[in-house]
Amino acid sequence: MKKIAIIASVLLFLSTALIAEFASSASTLPTIRIMFDGSIFPATVPIHRKDDVYTFTDNIYGQIVVDRDKVVIDGAGFTLQGTYTGTQEDLWIIGQGQYQEYNGTAVPWTVGIDLATKSTQNLTVKNLNIKNFSIGMYIWTSNNTITECAVSDTIVGILLAGDYNIITNNYIARNENGIFFGVNPPKNETLNIVITHNSFIDNDIHFSGCVCEDYDTTEPIHTWDDGKEGNFWSDYKGADADDDGIGDTPYIIDVQNQDRYPLMQVIATPSTPKTLFERLIVAIAVTIVIALTLVVYRRRKKKAV
Repeated sequence: MKKIAIIASVLLFLSTALIAEFASSASTLPTIRIMFDGSIFPATVPIHRKDDVYTFTDNIYGQIVVDRDKVVIDGAGFTLQGTYTGTQEDLWIIGQGQYQEYNGTAVPWTVGIDLATKSTQNLTVKNLNIKNFSIGMYIWTSNNTITECAVSDTIVGILLAGDYNIITNNYIARNENGIFFGVNPPKNETLNIVITHNSFIDNDIHFSGCVCEDYDTTEPIHTWDDGKEGNFWSDYKGADADDDGIGDTPYIIDVQNQDRYPLMQVIATPSTPKTLFERLIVAIAVTIVIALTLVVYRRRKKKAV
């Protein structure tokens, strides 16, 4: 993927921002950590842990850093929110870490969900709304899945820098850059990234990576679909003559990248928390199932006697 990739250890993105304002606001944003041993710090945050599944029980204002393998973060329709207001200027994001250099000065930047180390992999994030960060999610390791999330109002919605990742059924809207792509696998290695059934809506740039001076015409075109269906792109101008819900012409990202089967209708939307009534119905249904199970068990036990 050499022609749209950038060096894996150096990821670069330029956007518009006011550095002084950003530095003062980002430094006050609390950080939540899912520790290597599975514990949550601080323990008082509204996240319920069951084994390796971490479920939101309320909205959270803060950043999450994951330092444990095979973790599932279930937002349950709640929101993880940061401090970004859309007013920053000249922000360069380089590599990993809490700070980057700008004109020789360390400037903090906010990441909604980040991975602590290169060995932190196999993360699943689902049903979570993420907004108002410099970077919504920084996926710089492999074998991670982002699904049924909404990422909005950020500089970069998803900063994708790892191979073997799945980005599907997400609502990616109103970001300066929806997905910024910076993967650099070894030469001739197949890039195993799945980006399908997402809704890209009103981003300044839906999908991009480095700016290449030339392209290797012998390199195969990289596709962002599953062979039958791709993604919804709000600026797609193609027609759907046979009315099958799929555009008749590809959505062209650049010379090397295209969605061959762009969807004509929004497919992914933001998730919402269950209402009190819905939670009550679920609780009643679970109670009934348990009660019926006990009744059947006792009857069978009596017959056995």
